Amino acid sequence: MKTPTEFVEEWMEAVCSNDINSILSLYKKDGLLLGTLDSEIRKGHDEIKIYFDYFLQFKPCGRITKIIEEDLGHRRLAIANGIYDFDLTENGEQTTTPARFTFVLDREGTKWKIHSHHSSKKPENLI
Repeated sequence: MKTPTEFVEEWMEAVCSNDINSILSLYKKDGLLLGTLDSEIRKGHDEIKIYFDYFLQFKPCGRITKIIEEDLGHRRLAIANGIYDFDLTENGEQTTTPARFTFVLDREGTKWKIHSHHSSKKPENLI
């Protein structure tokens, strides 16, 4: 079984592939998403797909720059918090969007699935 960090890296690879089905396969059927560029809470594959149909228009690909994982229940429940940078392309121009994330992972059989995922643009440092 993958570590939570390895799973988040797999998620990033799926996003970089721009393959909606690969991305959705990593979320529980009733999973929850608060997307980086979204003001809505998306629950379930149908709603999560709406977000990724929009997000993938920007041909996102990113890098995880920091991650902290915690096992909350004998490899049955885990949380991964961290920071990633997304390269996004809009109107032929590429920008980098630093964001922070929290993945709540739930084990289904021998694989992790995303129970809840929150991602938001990283604010400027104030300290």
